[in-house]
This record gives sequence, C-alpha cells and structure tokens, in this order.
Amino acid sequence: MATFRAGNMQQWSDRAKRNVRAIVLQSIQDVSERAQLPVAQGGRMPVGKTGFLRNSYQAGIKGSTSLTGPTAYIAALAGFEVGQTFQAGWKAPYARRIERGFVGPDSLGRVYNQPGRFFMESALMDWQAINDANAARLR
Repeated sequence: MATFRAGNMQQWSDRAKRNVRAIVLQSIQDVSERAQLPVAQGGRMPVGKTGFLRNSYQAGIKGSTSLTGPTAYIAALAGFEVGQTFQAGWKAPYARRIERGFVGPDSLGRVYNQPGRFFMESALMDWQAINDANAARLR
C-alpha cells in the first residue's frame, strides 16, 4: 500500500496547478490564433491591404486591454494565473460589423448587406475541443 505524506500531496498539487495553467495558456493562445487566422490561410478573418482589423487586436488580464497587435496575447499571458479573466477583442471601429455582419444604412447613408465572418465566435465555439486536445497532449 502506498504511503501518502503531506509533502507528496503538496508536490502533486503544485504539479496539477502547473499543468492546468499550461493547458489554459495554450488554449487561449490557440483560440487567439484561430480567431485571427486570415481568410487567405484558411481562417475567417478578412485581412485587407493595411491589416488594420487584425492589428487592432487587444488582449489583457485583470481588466486591462492595453496590449495591442496581432500577438498581444503573448505578452498578456506572461502574467496570467489560473482564475484570472483573459480579455481580448479588436478596437477597429468596424470590427463588430465584420464579426456579426451588418444590414442597413450606416451613419453616412451607405447601405450594406454584409454577412458576418464570425472569426471570434467560431474560434470560441472550438474552446472545448482545443482545451481537451491540449489536456490530452499534456497527459
């Protein structure tokens, strides 16, 4: 019969916490990358000549989204701890219209019938599969 001591339990607990953190960090990174994958590379995000939408990506923890750029999640995740909230989005004024679509006139009177691209929503819908795959890799 195995003997469990407080030290063994502490080691197991510490390892489990590190593993959970590693899985969550990788899953957040995978979702962020999937959301921003350009249409030209098989993703859903339209990337024009300037790349403004993709470059307007912001990420942060603890209520801050001051990190901007397509890889802002990397710096934001450096200080991330399990239990904190990771926040991300795009600050381009038209980001929501591209994500969700837009039908009707805008404030300048231009009329649109633009379907949504759902780059973020589709990536988030894959969270469970991404997280499960990362957990399986760590086992």
